[in-house]
Amino acid sequence: MSISAVQKPVRRELEQVQSRLREAFRTSIPILNQVGGHVLATRGKKFRPTLLLLTARLRNRLDEAAVLCATAIEMVHAAALIHDDSVDRSGLRRGVPTVNGLWTDEMAIIMGDYLYAQAMSLLIAHRQDTAMEVLARVVSEMSCGEALEFQYAYDLDVTEAQYEELIRAKTGSLIGAATEIGTGLNGAAKYHRLREKYRTFGDLVGVAFQIVDDLFDYLGDPAVTGKPVGYDLAEGKVTLPLIAALRSATEADRRRLKRIALRKRWTRAQWSQLGALIDRCGGFAYARARAFALADEARALLDGGATPDPAVTPASRGALRALDRAVDYAVRRNR
Repeated sequence: MSISAVQKPVRRELEQVQSRLREAFRTSIPILNQVGGHVLATRGKKFRPTLLLLTARLRNRLDEAAVLCATAIEMVHAAALIHDDSVDRSGLRRGVPTVNGLWTDEMAIIMGDYLYAQAMSLLIAHRQDTAMEVLARVVSEMSCGEALEFQYAYDLDVTEAQYEELIRAKTGSLIGAATEIGTGLNGAAKYHRLREKYRTFGDLVGVAFQIVDDLFDYLGDPAVTGKPVGYDLAEGKVTLPLIAALRSATEADRRRLKRIALRKRWTRAQWSQLGALIDRCGGFAYARARAFALADEARALLDGGATPDPAVTPASRGALRALDRAVDYAVRRNR
């Protein structure tokens, strides 16, 4: 599934988001402009702004407020990734040097803080109070997710429920924020049940998205994913494929899994052995099935209708189809 098919109904607005991001890095401080230029040049597919714009389009009209809120969402996402790379001491993301890799951890912290502040300032300046309220809550949740990741590092007794709590906070919450904010635009902030529905939709998509991302750590091609296979596990991130395999393994296989998984470096043979054990114990199959089950839950929410308005226009139908494609993209993408 291509991201371009998802973005087709909001391509023009995404270009406006990029223009807004460029404006945010026009400062009187050369080092901020330099680092900001690198961040802009290496930004990803803008999945979160896309979802915000699509949910806003369900009510048939996109205005400046939608572009502003989509820009703020992307700023918060970029800030979180920059800080995450610094915490993890990651020199590369998707095969591209990180801010801390090119500069320092201190500069990464400064740039992340700058982006958080710019996002909040943008929303306050344009009186986007609902979006501000949602993002303030979600930034706190994301911080809790980071703390949980630290707490559970190298813990092979982490449960599936604890893992999903972590990834919902760290990844799902911001995607849920995007869809909630988009739904609340165009005079719909008062529709609290509708906002909650699309927040849940985004949460589900985000958790499914992260499970697939965690599968890539074991099964992805480094040339495509941009990071070495096994990188996350080496950093102590115990994810669903391993959790599920440990849960269903025989006692002998569980001992082997723990012995190999707790290493921080593997030979090619050791890594192949770990993958074969996880596969044999059903870890990969279970993680895929869980991601698809969450995607089905998300898609079921779309089936209940897109908007409280009785009129359905070609624009809203196109946005609804694109959201359905976004669910597919979350679980079927190749990186």
